[in-house]
Amino acid sequence: MSNPSQQQQQQPPSDDALLDQLISSWPTSSSSTSTAPGGTGTVGPVAPSKDVTVEDFQKVLDSTPLFMRETPKDGEENPILDALRSLVFEGEGDEIALNFKDHGNELHAQKSYSEAIKAYTEGVDAKPSSPSLLVTLLNNRAQCHLLLKNYGSVLKDAGKVIGLYSAHAQMAREGKKSGVKKEKKIEGEGEKKEKDDDADKEEITLLKSDKALVKALFRAAQSLVALSRWKEGSDVIARGQSLAVEVGENPSAWTKVSSDLQKGLKRDTDRAERIRRENLSKFALRRAVEERGLVVVDTPNPPDNPHPFKFDPEAIAALATAETEDQEAGWQPPPSHTSIIFPVFLLYPTYGQSDFITHFHEDTSFQDQLDVIFPKSKSQSNPQIPFAEWDTKQEYYTSNLVVYVETAQRRLLKVGKELTLREVLAKAKKAAVGDQKKDGVVLRDGLLSFVVLVKGTAEKAWIEDFKKKRDGK
Repeated sequence: MSNPSQQQQQQPPSDDALLDQLISSWPTSSSSTSTAPGGTGTVGPVAPSKDVTVEDFQKVLDSTPLFMRETPKDGEENPILDALRSLVFEGEGDEIALNFKDHGNELHAQKSYSEAIKAYTEGVDAKPSSPSLLVTLLNNRAQCHLLLKNYGSVLKDAGKVIGLYSAHAQMAREGKKSGVKKEKKIEGEGEKKEKDDDADKEEITLLKSDKALVKALFRAAQSLVALSRWKEGSDVIARGQSLAVEVGENPSAWTKVSSDLQKGLKRDTDRAERIRRENLSKFALRRAVEERGLVVVDTPNPPDNPHPFKFDPEAIAALATAETEDQEAGWQPPPSHTSIIFPVFLLYPTYGQSDFITHFHEDTSFQDQLDVIFPKSKSQSNPQIPFAEWDTKQEYYTSNLVVYVETAQRRLLKVGKELTLREVLAKAKKAAVGDQKKDGVVLRDGLLSFVVLVKGTAEKAWIEDFKKKRDGK
């Protein structure tokens, strides 16, 4: 049969047993002695059977409320702390609320804002009769919500504070003071609780505008600015700044929140104006394209095009200058006749090659564009514009080339190289008449395409092939 003392040694010591062990192992004064069973004189008690490590000692400290380095996490039990809490929060009326407020303040100082909110909420739920205590609880909870960026909750608490002051102000105006008693001093606020056996002699007081109301307005203003609620924020800031002066508080703290509101309002206003102008410009651009007779075709999977067609920036700048001179007209989208810049493909089907002109100004001619890509003539010697590498016969030079374009209704039009792009589009334009559909150059996924051929045999061969495919022969 096992010895009871041996069974006890096999069990790990509890926190209380470990604490007793620590205390018993503390050395006594040098004047006290004890004699061991063997008769040997020793100073202090007999050494414990188990050595106490630093980790064991810290474990005891961490479980003791006075020494713990952080509050227990959710789900962790601490009977000592729970017992202390029950003692601290026992009481009646305003005493309970005050205890919760003080506990919340301690948690706030530790930056445990979520836990502080719980403490302040318990204080509010205690329904203190003191209006100023209730205001403090709500204001403190609003500050914690603000630090956690719970702006909606901040507005709720600040709104309750503002509502309390408004209700008391209304009662003061109407002379209705019933149910609002003078606040009594509470234990813990610096004086003992007043006792007045004669309730009829108790004075009636009402909340008046003070610094606590300024705090509520300030936190409400910060939240409204964070939520981009500019109109409401502006109203609260105006009221808060005025009240701060009335109650003798420095209104300079409102400068930043007011500045943030103005910056945010300007940012949103500028963004809205920019979007409005972009939408109007897109509509004006599409209308200008249609007026030029282009047939717009948008496919489900358009190619990636970093250079979409657009109004000429220089033309828009000239319009903006004219608008500046005429302030009454205000900003207007570019008119339809404003020059447009298109991305254009020049296709060379004979060799299966192409060039992509990202900025083809509609008021420039095809001659101008081709002169930049190919030599002007076969005999011309210009090292800056050599023959294309794929042009093994050296027959692609401007004077030896012709340009064609296919319309939406598959008409094949020869393009005069001396014509501008705008003129070519106008010549291809054909309005719908009866059963005949509208026709013109196709703007497919924002891109224009033209075929460039060498005069003569290659040109005739390509045209014949095109007509056979078109006519199904």
